Amino acid sequence: MAMKTLVQTLLQPISPERRRVNAGRFLDLPDSLKTEEQIIGFAHHSCGATHGVLERCDFACTSCYLGEEANAAEPLSREEVFQQLDQLREFLGPQGKAQITAGEVTLLPRELLGEYVRYAIDIGLDPMVMTHGRRFLQEPNYLQRLIEEDGLEKISIHVDATQRGREEWSPFVTEEQLHPVRDRYASLIREMRAKTGRKLHAAHTVTITQRNLDQIPAVMRWLVRNLDAFRMVSFQPVAEVGRTQDRVSSDLTLTDVWEHIGAALGKPLNRDAMHFGHPECHIMIPVVVARVGEQLCVLESARAGKRWDRLYLRRLLRAVGGYTVRGKSRGENILGIASLTLHNPLLLLETLFYGLYRIWGDRRGLARILVQAARQRTMSVRPLALVVHKFMSPGELETPLGRERLQACTFRVPVAGELIPMCELNATGLRSKLYPAAGPRKVVGES
Repeated sequence: MAMKTLVQTLLQPISPERRRVNAGRFLDLPDSLKTEEQIIGFAHHSCGATHGVLERCDFACTSCYLGEEANAAEPLSREEVFQQLDQLREFLGPQGKAQITAGEVTLLPRELLGEYVRYAIDIGLDPMVMTHGRRFLQEPNYLQRLIEEDGLEKISIHVDATQRGREEWSPFVTEEQLHPVRDRYASLIREMRAKTGRKLHAAHTVTITQRNLDQIPAVMRWLVRNLDAFRMVSFQPVAEVGRTQDRVSSDLTLTDVWEHIGAALGKPLNRDAMHFGHPECHIMIPVVVARVGEQLCVLESARAGKRWDRLYLRRLLRAVGGYTVRGKSRGENILGIASLTLHNPLLLLETLFYGLYRIWGDRRGLARILVQAARQRTMSVRPLALVVHKFMSPGELETPLGRERLQACTFRVPVAGELIPMCELNATGLRSKLYPAAGPRKVVGES
């Protein structure tokens, strides 16, 4: 490691650019959202996504944000996709979370999708490929080459009962009946890690309608058995956008979904431990799940009504939340963490006492799980990011709440040189207006 890099890492473990873009993002929030729980501007900036890369899809999901013309739309050129990624990099800053998505991007030739992944990494983004994943199962080498040759580290696999087009789908299929599909993806993720020797972080996305709302606990029970494969789950209540056919009900709220998640994990969870932008857009809470068989102990990041939990989490995120691991060598990360510790000695001391406090507070659940672990001589302890994200339907956009949500939006796409909210792209019909004129159908990358 060069001496200059060593000195920079020790003096400034969080890059000045990261601090600048985070601070600007916080200032852009409505004043009502600049709360103690807000992590935008401190631990996070926001997320971004591409659009138009390849709007086509080989499924016909009953909840779909694509326009009616999607399967006839021509894909964007390489230069246009690179331009979108450049705009995302400028907006999100170093290691910004960028989703490579559109319709189904794995319908692209692997070489072309790999170019987009490599370019995103090269300019300093942290890309995730969003997919229904069927091509990965049919052609495991497609995923393996993305990992080995293009540096892909993050994927999100979408599986749920709205996915008309899967061989296992029927109008009456349940989420539990789709567990064998999820099992195949979990096995594939483990296999890819073993074959490549590389990192592969996986998220699981589930669309929620009135029909499968009560089936969230079944999905969660499957997930906690497979936390070695998937470390994040995102439940997305359906919105009246694109070519969605499922009935959209205003009664389907973030709270409904969150309560079903808590029921599956055996305890009510504090949805206000942290706010990621507007609390009516997202719930995003990390937990740690200790598991022995079917016995669970879930440790929350901040428990409801516990003042020290809230204050400690706030101090921690404001001190070290802007630090990014990706894009650095192991040596740089060791130095970075050491530097953060040296810059925050009182926080380190508080962490030691706070850890003892949390152990005492969760002593009953921890004791039960440890006794069970001693009997069975096995236990898993794994992190899990719980996300609920609700897009807006057209009628919501022009309400006072809708306008406030748009101002606070943390999920944006580049359009005509500016980053606009994803809800604006989908719920106004703008997505369809941006489709290039349909022409002869040709796979991108073919001559």
